[in-house]
Amino acid sequence: MDSIRAHLKFFFSEKIEIEECHALSTASSALTASTFDSAIIDMSIHSHEPEAGAGSPFPLSSGGLDVLFEIEHSGSSTSCIILTQYPDIEIEGLPIPVKRAQQEILEKFGIKVAGCVRYVEDDNQWKAEVTSILEKL
Repeated sequence: MDSIRAHLKFFFSEKIEIEECHALSTASSALTASTFDSAIIDMSIHSHEPEAGAGSPFPLSSGGLDVLFEIEHSGSSTSCIILTQYPDIEIEGLPIPVKRAQQEILEKFGIKVAGCVRYVEDDNQWKAEVTSILEKL
C-alpha cells in the first residue's frame, strides 16, 4: 500500500485524496457514501478489516469482482484499475492471466475496466503500466 500511495502522490504532484479500504465491506460502504474519479482494486481484497477480537481477515479471491459489480450497479463513472500481486485473476473459478483479465471481465460481465496490472514490489514495471493507464484517463 505504501508503494502505491507514494506512486499516486508522485504522479498527481501530491494533489490527490486517497481513501484506503482494506476489506470488501469497507470498500462497498465507501463507494455507496462517496463518488470517486478512479479506484485501484486488489482482486483479492480481504474479508474484513483487521480488528482486535474479530479474527484474522482472509483474502477473498473474487472480492475485487464484487467491488467492480458494486461500482457498475451504482451507475458510477468511476474508472477502475485492477492491481494484483498474482499472475492470474480468478474469474468464475478459472485462473485468467492478468494481461487477459480486462477483456475477460468485459466479455463475461460487460464491465469496462481501465486496465489490469500485475504488482511486483521490486519491479517498477507496475508503476509504468499504472502511469500509462492514468495518462489515458
